[in-house]
Amino acid sequence: MAHSSVIHPDAQADAIIRPEAIMSSHTPDLQKSSTLSEEFHIEWVRRAEPARRQHPFTPALPVVIDGELTEDIERINLEYPGDLYITPVAHKSTLALATFVDSKAMLKRAREMTYDPELRQLLRDHVALGCLDDSDPVKLVLDCRDRKDLHGNILRLFPEAMIPDLSQRQRPNAVGIFNLTWDNAIRSVDACAYPYSVSSDRNFSGVTHFINFRCSFNATSFGYTASSIRNWGTLPPEF
Repeated sequence: MAHSSVIHPDAQADAIIRPEAIMSSHTPDLQKSSTLSEEFHIEWVRRAEPARRQHPFTPALPVVIDGELTEDIERINLEYPGDLYITPVAHKSTLALATFVDSKAMLKRAREMTYDPELRQLLRDHVALGCLDDSDPVKLVLDCRDRKDLHGNILRLFPEAMIPDLSQRQRPNAVGIFNLTWDNAIRSVDACAYPYSVSSDRNFSGVTHFINFRCSFNATSFGYTASSIRNWGTLPPEF
């Protein structure tokens, strides 16, 4: 036998939303809601923007972007605030830095320049402390120094080694040194058999210089700073 449900008149009255309930303490604060909506809107607009670099792009050589030589570095920093990928090239008989927002496009250009005789000659003439031919023996380790012309303390990276945060790597104390880590302290680099990369920001982000030639040089020649570094060894680069 089925039982029917009976709602008591008082209970039915309680089920009705009374006018005073509309003004309860659970009513949203319209001003706070508006503020949250504005903050959400700003974050929503920014969601597609690239992460901004901590350090600006400050090249010491001419810059090639989209195949054209440019001197307007301020515009590059404004229009391309995210990750940039840099590799040295020979551009119309000029030593320059090819600049890309796409790492694969940069790697393609770097491979094209690997055995380019003009690039090697430009490197020897303008920035290199010394270059080695392919037939010459070259160290497999990457040696970086905290002084120009391959002087000072050594930071050594073996093949396939990486340091994602150079501020966590201590360097020996010396008179006049205020920065006791390797963060932005690399001033010269010795020739290495393998390609390597240095990035201006931690965790291999920011402005990443990809070096694919057997030359020693001062870091100021390319105008880069390094907060992370990698010796690629025999591994293919993956950015």
